[in-house]
Amino acid sequence: MNLVELAILVGVALLGLFQVEPVNLKPMAPLGYEQFVPAMALIYISYVGFELITVAAEEIINPGKTIPRAILSTLGVGVTVYVFVVWVMMGAVNYEDLARSDVPFIFTADRLFGAWGRWAAIVATVMASLSALSVTLGASARVLYALGRDGHFPLFFARLHRHYRTPHVALFVCALVVILFSASGIVKFVASVSDFGYLMGLGIVNYAVISLHKRMPNLRRPFKVILFPFIPILGILSCWLFVPALETRSFLLGGVLTFAGGGIHLIRPTNRAEIRRTREILSAIKVFILLKRRKRMRVLIIDGGKQAQNIANRLLAKDEFRLMFRSSEHQITFIEEDDVRCKELEQRFNVPIYQGDGTKRELLEQVGLDNIDVAIAASNDDGRNVIVALQAKQLGLSQVIAIVQDPDYVPLLEENGVVAISAPWATATMVENYLDRPGVAELFEIGTGEASLVGVFVPEKSRVVGNLIREIEIPTECVVAAIIREKRFVVPRGDTKIEVGDHVVFVGPASAIKRAQDIFMFKKQSTGIP
Repeated sequence: MNLVELAILVGVALLGLFQVEPVNLKPMAPLGYEQFVPAMALIYISYVGFELITVAAEEIINPGKTIPRAILSTLGVGVTVYVFVVWVMMGAVNYEDLARSDVPFIFTADRLFGAWGRWAAIVATVMASLSALSVTLGASARVLYALGRDGHFPLFFARLHRHYRTPHVALFVCALVVILFSASGIVKFVASVSDFGYLMGLGIVNYAVISLHKRMPNLRRPFKVILFPFIPILGILSCWLFVPALETRSFLLGGVLTFAGGGIHLIRPTNRAEIRRTREILSAIKVFILLKRRKRMRVLIIDGGKQAQNIANRLLAKDEFRLMFRSSEHQITFIEEDDVRCKELEQRFNVPIYQGDGTKRELLEQVGLDNIDVAIAASNDDGRNVIVALQAKQLGLSQVIAIVQDPDYVPLLEENGVVAISAPWATATMVENYLDRPGVAELFEIGTGEASLVGVFVPEKSRVVGNLIREIEIPTECVVAAIIREKRFVVPRGDTKIEVGDHVVFVGPASAIKRAQDIFMFKKQSTGIP
């Protein structure tokens, strides 16, 4: 649709270039320059769309580089085409004739090229409307879905369709709003209200760039703003100076909605320390609700080494087997000091990364622990992990996990309410169990390491291949908890036959699991008989 629209716009403009009359372009502002600002404010809606690219950031590969390039290229192409087409229209047709038409592009094409020009312009207009409707519906529904998912709107808006996995409720609501406004016929008022929303919103975005640089200086930013903070300040001024030039009705309606939104923001407990104290009163109700539904966890991982990446891989897993146990993947944020490792994390995970020393209290405060459900200290240094975990608890985070190799640290951590995990080979699995299946995690006592959940792949020449589970001398202290066979979950029973490539998961004490692993890995001895 965009290609058809673009081809007709450029085609009409190129052909009309030969019929431009210089007299029509003089004077530059026949109605006076005082009309420029209101006109620019009204037609601002024609240039929006570039910011909608950001809405799909979670689905875009390498968004830190791709999104800025897409925005800048969209702006460049859009402005060039629009200015060229309008210049040809103004030069080919007198401005007084254009002012009498509600559809000036169609009017110009009809005047220059007759019936075929009129129909080409009509097709371009229809394509432009349909493509704008498609993009706006997709973007607005995505925003409404995210607001519901993140708790700013009722969770009802974050529902996904069972079959298509799309936010069908948000799509329906946004479509209904679009239909109501479209049916009203008050095009100028609707455009003016939309302009108010975009101008105020983008002004706030520019202000947020300055504020976030000040509050979160360690956050990794793949796109660097040139001439900071002058460019964001220019963005604020260039947006908000146009707002008073809009229609009075839209200015009043937009102002009421803006103050309402500001009020909602200020009364949210996560945004106001005074209101946050009321959480204690509602804590019992909140706990009950959380028990009734499984929550998408916002996880802060302090360190970006191999162990931390293994944990992130498991918590972000989206394959069919993982989703059997999890409602959705978790939301990850990293703290990492090394620049090279930060770049590696950016390439691999596309998640927020704060660069700095995770043991520093001010950096943890900068991340904003109100937006974190659980923090995981996952470096290879036990001392650092203990410091990080205790700092997080002191800052008020209720769920903190520390990975430690030395079991002597476990009592200290547990006395301070920190979950300690000390089994190096099963760390990622244990973290996943604690976040997604806390009942199972408590059953296996992962805090003290008395039991583990460990798997083994059955090799081709293992002596247990073809045997039933009841025929295998598995240590009595452990059991076969699960078998994963070609990405299928197999319930282990006594008459279940072991096959080559089976991923057999054991649960029990580490020593018993080690003996069971040896039995399943032990290969058949050759008899030497051909």
